[in-house]
Amino acid sequence: MSKVFYVPGQPSIIDYAREIGPNQWATRCRMLMLAELHICHPGAVLGDEESFLLAQEAALGTPPQEISEARYEYALTHLQVLDFAADGKDFSFKLEKFEVGNLTRIYARCNGRYWTFVGLATLTHQMIVQRVTLSAAGAGPEVRQAYATHSH
Repeated sequence: MSKVFYVPGQPSIIDYAREIGPNQWATRCRMLMLAELHICHPGAVLGDEESFLLAQEAALGTPPQEISEARYEYALTHLQVLDFAADGKDFSFKLEKFEVGNLTRIYARCNGRYWTFVGLATLTHQMIVQRVTLSAAGAGPEVRQAYATHSH
């Protein structure tokens, strides 16, 4: 997993980190160390990319919400689709346009019902179906978050 520089609570990373010595990290683009980053980005920290993405989704993502078939079909046929997946029973797709940071609008058809939510563009079809299934069953956000593991 990559290391990144970011400001907690902000929707995007500042830059990826490059190890320039033992336990010494600088930004990839401008070779700035953390102390130098604090000039333009007060509160910046060094962390791993997965933790940043999970925090970004927890802060800015939305739970699955049931929608009409017409809204689902419109999105599928009129908007730019990044990824479409099916497993023979359920279908999901993500929109190409990111809403904020690494989050995009996701649509799913599960058990004959239609859903949408904002989530990480890296979610797999199985993760999407699992989230929708948990929401349909009335699971709270803390239960859904427990199943929200990502592989990057």
